[in-house]
Amino acid sequence: MGRMRFTARVLGIPGSGIREVMSKSQALRAAGKDVINWHIGRPDFDTPSHIKEACSAAMAAGHVHYAPANGIPALREAIAAQAMSVKSRDEFNLPSKGCAQGNGGMEAVTVTLHSIIEAGDEVIVPSPNWPNLKWAVVLAGGVPVEVPLCQGVLTADAIAGAVTEKTKAVVLSSPGNPVGTVTSAHELERIAAVVKEKDLLVLSDETYSRLFYGGNTPGAVAPSIMAVPAMAERTVVLSTFSKTYAMDGWRLGWALLPTVSEATLVAKTRYYFSACSPTFTQYAGVAALTQSQDCVAEMLAEYDARRRVLVDGISSIPGVSLPGGSPEGAFYVFPDVSELGSSAEIASRLLEDHHIAVIDGGVFGAEGEGHLRIAYACSTE
Repeated sequence: MGRMRFTARVLGIPGSGIREVMSKSQALRAAGKDVINWHIGRPDFDTPSHIKEACSAAMAAGHVHYAPANGIPALREAIAAQAMSVKSRDEFNLPSKGCAQGNGGMEAVTVTLHSIIEAGDEVIVPSPNWPNLKWAVVLAGGVPVEVPLCQGVLTADAIAGAVTEKTKAVVLSSPGNPVGTVTSAHELERIAAVVKEKDLLVLSDETYSRLFYGGNTPGAVAPSIMAVPAMAERTVVLSTFSKTYAMDGWRLGWALLPTVSEATLVAKTRYYFSACSPTFTQYAGVAALTQSQDCVAEMLAEYDARRRVLVDGISSIPGVSLPGGSPEGAFYVFPDVSELGSSAEIASRLLEDHHIAVIDGGVFGAEGEGHLRIAYACSTE
């Protein structure tokens, strides 16, 4: 009998360091230990009731069969309407078919990369950053080029210095995971100038754009590079319902593309991954986007209160600092603990000796070593 021979790119990808800590935490809980879960980027809120009710109503109405690979029309329209409401460009006009829906933001990332990356294409990825982005590039046959953040932000100068003749795209994450920092509108304009000069594509991970604490008005969102003139035509916005609406288990995400034809091609790729998302969950997504947003405001206020508790507490610990200051987005803090020793060893001791689950910053790239990622997606208590 023959045996399976796995590809080098699969064998070269590490297992998830985040999931490893999650498994250890679950084992401690199963053994009766009281564990503080600061490790997983998962909202601790229940999905709002009106969203669950919309799902139930869709099932009762018989919406239980195959859906289009790029999502039901009502969902695409709702996603496009939200995008148009938060982007400050008069000429920005994205039709609903410019959306390719996926099973979570991760699938949207994956199918987009598989649609545009040729073997050997380079993709600039911030470091530290959510590791799935880097490894998704590898699985698509590309080469991730990790570029260090400066005070938590990927700068135009850093991007310009990393571009080669093989560079095809730049990944932006703002607010970012694991740092929680937000790229300013001014820096996004500088990045846009580099991107246009070098004729690159931007993959803008806007998973946490609505979990933003720096706005002056209710409902403010983090700045997006798609709002910069002439950038809508070369930007793919990648996002998800998971964080904003506490819908991580629903697996609903999307890629927002410049044109109908581009969205159609990404949807074609998606068809060969999973065909479509459950139709009834898509109707839940429509309700999330089109009905009251009070639930988002309430969750954001609670996250903000938790953020202040953690930032104040961390700032009081000798030898620990927060590069870039208090994070303006997402629900993470990323303290520098290098003065206290190895971040991997500190994370291990916190879990094993004190039952506090955090993530070693090295999981997010070499530039993350010496840091810990703490997720305040759990109660203040």
